[in-house]
Amino acid sequence: KNSVNLLGIVHQSNGQASTLSRSWNRVYAGFLFEKNRFALYLKPWIRISEDESSDDNTDITDYLGHGEINFAYKRGDHVFSLMSRNNLESGFSKGAVEIGWSFPLFDYDYIKGYIQYFSGYGESLIDYDSYVNRLGVGILLTDIL
Repeated sequence: KNSVNLLGIVHQSNGQASTLSRSWNRVYAGFLFEKNRFALYLKPWIRISEDESSDDNTDITDYLGHGEINFAYKRGDHVFSLMSRNNLESGFSKGAVEIGWSFPLFDYDYIKGYIQYFSGYGESLIDYDSYVNRLGVGILLTDIL
């Protein structure tokens, strides 16, 4: 079932100036498909071109691509997720993969624990062109499923 369709414009910036400045603008669409305990979210985007003299990162689409795919599976109160970005387009040389697991925390439905592993490019905007492996632990207030 196609449960959500989105269309939007997004400006992303790291808020820095001069040589540390990174920003880009995109038009995107989002499509969420759900079936039973599974969800698939497709998010293609097109970068809005800038004047080359003011563009902070002319090669950002080489690393972040033109979209991402998210997959989630719910088993009981646990949700397992996988995100892939720019892997096929770059021949697996400049993409990113993120794996997540949310699980019950306390006995409250809206607060979950979350563990996430990220590997690839684009983990942060300032270092979008640097390869990163990161493990994160936190609290989640909402989930895809």
